[in-house]
Amino acid sequence: MSFFNTLADATEDSSKLGAQAIDVAQRTHNGLLDAAGVGKALPNPVKHLTDGVFDTSENVVLDTGDKTAGMLRTVGKNLGNGQGNSDNLPEHENNENMNNMYTGSGGDDGEDNGDDGEEGGDDDEEGGPPAGAPPQHHGPVPDQHDSRDHPYKFDPHHSLGQVVDLRRNDLPAYDQGQMKSCTANAVAAAFEFSAMKENLPQFSPSRLFIWYNSRAKSQNREDVKKNVGTSVRIAIQSVFPKASGVCSEEDWSYQVGKYNKKTMYFVPKAKAAQKPPVSAMKHAHQHTAVSYRRFSTNNQDHLCEQLMQCLDKGVPWVFGMNHCDVLHHPSMKTNGWVANKPSAAQLKDNTNRHSLMAVGYIKDKKLFIIRNSWGENWGDNGHFYMPFNLLYLSYDFWSIKAVVPK
Repeated sequence: MSFFNTLADATEDSSKLGAQAIDVAQRTHNGLLDAAGVGKALPNPVKHLTDGVFDTSENVVLDTGDKTAGMLRTVGKNLGNGQGNSDNLPEHENNENMNNMYTGSGGDDGEDNGDDGEEGGDDDEEGGPPAGAPPQHHGPVPDQHDSRDHPYKFDPHHSLGQVVDLRRNDLPAYDQGQMKSCTANAVAAAFEFSAMKENLPQFSPSRLFIWYNSRAKSQNREDVKKNVGTSVRIAIQSVFPKASGVCSEEDWSYQVGKYNKKTMYFVPKAKAAQKPPVSAMKHAHQHTAVSYRRFSTNNQDHLCEQLMQCLDKGVPWVFGMNHCDVLHHPSMKTNGWVANKPSAAQLKDNTNRHSLMAVGYIKDKKLFIIRNSWGENWGDNGHFYMPFNLLYLSYDFWSIKAVVPK
């Protein structure tokens, strides 16, 4: 019953607008008090009480909108069942599919942590993709060309060092677990590195916050409820000052959620599918990335020079990779060294996409040092060494600069 789904979407949009209006009213209220010189004179308990009333109102509006939308979708589902039209139900609401709930990592797109796949299901079980169907892509999405992107400014007078290693013991590699959040993990890591380099207050970005807001920008409204990837550009844009910013890990901590392997929908109440709370959204605007650069891939040799120069200046970069299973080789898991080039068969399979962050290079060995997001026990303390000649497997190279707004 698409009519009820449309009403549900409209209800959610209206509740969001209502919450935004309350937020504007709160800011206006506080601004007027400050302008009149009253704000500083008010006791803190009074201020906290007033802010609490506004925050509670926002949460009530959002919660009411979500519940009403849920009721509308339930009505639509029940009417569909009554008409014998179960094909119109969203796949994640079909009870048969709930038997395929998945918490492991089957590596459908090679993106989630391949070391935790013991609970995975069988891709060939009844109800799966038909034989001969094209492979499904649920991992990171390559960027589309955008002429508004800011290109990296290459300095032809810069002299490269022989070795650059930006790894830090106090910034261990993340572990994304069984979720396709590699792009959010990579962008969060780059943000954290940049904040340290700029001597900003120590801050661990919320990966779930970035991932949710990236999926919220998708053309498919349902993506926020699914275990699916996003593009690097969208993830970076989500932390802009005029967008969502990014809150701290303390405000919205990372939590791996169960999901349906066939439909990719998270189970009800999974944290990864929940909108971050109002308090986290407000804190997010204290931490924003306002500068980024995209690297041109028109010339592979020049690209390599640009990427090394960026690292030599102390700035990591984020990128996507069609890793063709090379990351799953036993030698990669134990020491981070690429054993062999991808085979012809592997090169034809472009379903294994993954987002990563480069943190260094070894010039004479022609290697980049890459940080993964499969935990510290994978590779060389969560890192691996990618030969320059595997750059052709990679795409969408970006650098990020983090600042705290004034």
